[in-house]
Amino acid sequence: MVTVNFKLMDIGTIRVDIHKPETMAKVLQLCCTKPNVDFATIMAVRNSTIVKIDDLVEDGDVIDIFPAISGG
Repeated sequence: MVTVNFKLMDIGTIRVDIHKPETMAKVLQLCCTKPNVDFATIMAVRNSTIVKIDDLVEDGDVIDIFPAISGG
């Protein structure tokens, strides 16, 4: 099971069952089956490191998702 914590959003925590390493894209796709989830612009972080869309996520990982913030 992967725990996905949506920070600074009203979504909360979603737990996704995976049985083998999956890409972050696949984990996000599985999260999309939950209501009110939009992944247009996000940043994923695992162990203080940014997770790219093609990086593998493993059972037991905890991923924090933040909305992308830009400006200047």
